[in-house]
Amino acid sequence: MKHRKYICLLFIMMLLASIPTSSTFADPTSPPIILNVGVDPSLPPFQFEEDGELMGFNIDILNHIAAKNHIQINYIRLNKELSIESLLDGRVDLVLGLRYDPSLTDKIYYTESVVQSVVCMLARTEDSKEIQSHLNSSYYIASVENDSVELNFLENVRLVNFNVAFNQEDAFELLLMDRADFLLGVKDTAEYLLDKYELTKEYTIIDSYTTPIEYSIAVKGENRNLYNLLNKGISQLKLSGEYENLYLKWVDNGEANIARRLKSIIRISFIGLIVGLFILCMGIVWNMQLKQQVKLKTLELSKSNLDLEAQIIETRNNNELKDLICESSPRGIAIFDVAGVISIFNSTALAMAELKEPPIGESIFNIEPMNLMLKGSMDMVVRESKGYICDQFKYIRGKKEFIYRYVMYPLNDYEKKLRGVIITIEDITQECKLKEQIMERDKNRTLTQIISGISHEIRNPLTTIKTFIELLPKKIDNQKFKEEIALVVPEEIERVNNLIESLIDYAKPKSQNKTGFQLDEIASAYLTLFKPVLEQNNIDHENHIQGSMYVYGDKSQIKQGIINFILNAIDAIKERAETIHDSSYQGRIIIDGFREENCVKLFIRDNGIGMDKEELERAYEIFYTTKEKGTGLGLPLSIQMLEMNNCRVSIESRKHEYTEITLVFGSEFI
Repeated sequence: MKHRKYICLLFIMMLLASIPTSSTFADPTSPPIILNVGVDPSLPPFQFEEDGELMGFNIDILNHIAAKNHIQINYIRLNKELSIESLLDGRVDLVLGLRYDPSLTDKIYYTESVVQSVVCMLARTEDSKEIQSHLNSSYYIASVENDSVELNFLENVRLVNFNVAFNQEDAFELLLMDRADFLLGVKDTAEYLLDKYELTKEYTIIDSYTTPIEYSIAVKGENRNLYNLLNKGISQLKLSGEYENLYLKWVDNGEANIARRLKSIIRISFIGLIVGLFILCMGIVWNMQLKQQVKLKTLELSKSNLDLEAQIIETRNNNELKDLICESSPRGIAIFDVAGVISIFNSTALAMAELKEPPIGESIFNIEPMNLMLKGSMDMVVRESKGYICDQFKYIRGKKEFIYRYVMYPLNDYEKKLRGVIITIEDITQECKLKEQIMERDKNRTLTQIISGISHEIRNPLTTIKTFIELLPKKIDNQKFKEEIALVVPEEIERVNNLIESLIDYAKPKSQNKTGFQLDEIASAYLTLFKPVLEQNNIDHENHIQGSMYVYGDKSQIKQGIINFILNAIDAIKERAETIHDSSYQGRIIIDGFREENCVKLFIRDNGIGMDKEELERAYEIFYTTKEKGTGLGLPLSIQMLEMNNCRVSIESRKHEYTEITLVFGSEFI
């Protein structure tokens, strides 16, 4: 029986040995595959440059994989942004040491983690205790890398401002130059730089957070074979023990590798036990079988340890998020699972809901006004895993009206699976009231100009009607006179009525109500309304609108925006006429519009004073104005009002020549 067992084992070994393991990247008979690799050399000890040579943990990992797969690496030094750009347009084949970015997942594959670290806070030793004690009560400046997890933390901490750097080394330099009170960055990089510049006594790591930072290798989405090869190479290095050796070589005593060392010790213990059993009991064949079993057990243990580590990180992150972000945020924040059970509810949200205690464990669907915000939108967030933004949500409690702006987006766990939903709420009641007051003032100014201009337009038809009435006793039996009065008088009355209705519609618009309407009719009607004002100022106007232009939006708001643009055009023409003093100058306003496949376009062009490059760049800024009595609010608020109706506004202008406003209404509203 023993001999039969050994024969079976030998047969299995021969069968396994006969399975091919090579790939298209590892054919030793063919020329080596040359790969261009983008690398940012500003991330020690993982990847950096010394004496003109690239080195570090990530570099060694990739070199090992390349050596085993008959690949020649051509490193190209690029910063993070250029690396991603070059990968997408094919100038490099992969990018080394890149953090995961969910916005690029449809274009880029990220390999499994090459190396992990954690976030730490670094400050001068003499300041460290004070910063740690007063972080949430005093103002500080932090240095931090752009587009990073650390920056996302700081953006939600109320009393901390920050200087943004392109990479970790630049953020460290900002701290050394006293342009920041502390650094929030990668712990292993901070320790390496402290040792390199011999600053371990001058600076202290205040705290290390368990927020994970993972660096992977990024491959373009279509290069699936290269992506699989890299994942396989990383896994083989971890299983063979070469990964741990390289990690100990470059990263010394970092907290992030404690779990890996523990696994390494366990793995070595198992190998020692196997070797002992091999020597004492079995022999070469039995040893091969045991090694295979040990590898399987090690993989299971590795997965268990990773799951445990992820659970610990998730638990600690929940507490840190609540302390550092939720409670410090001026916005209301609520976090709940897909069933609506609340896990986080900050103090601002408590005030909005008029509650005294956080309703942890209760259903969000029982809490006002949050439950009203979720109607119809939560299902879309959960189903499509996309964020939802509401610019204005009106809520009445008692006799008081509140206006909120809220954002709802999915919350995923470390495996990128949907865990719940986050909603952040901002009270914009006062902001909206201020905008309404400003709009009302501008509207009154416009009405004053329009009314002064159309007075004779109303007087003309009234004079005609008066003339017919005076002639009525004398020509009551004249048949031709009867026909004329029956035709002319109703037309003149309708003309006066249309002018008055336009004024009433502009002066007292209805409450916000989005409907479909003909934009060409609105634009043409308001050119007619402005006709007396244009004539008084010797301004020609042309209407080149082509065909029907059906749009969807708040009719009153869109009207007000168009009127503001026409009024600005009149002011610009008047200013140019006063500036150049040229009797041959003729002011002109042209309105053009048409429907183009999936959009509707409207153009308002004048030949007024225009704007130079600097004025045009600042025209969108609130409170910026070139008018002596201007407020700088009319144009920005008009643009914002139109954008609320999904209309994109753009401006072209040239000083002393022209200004053209372009309004583009999107396809979903046509």
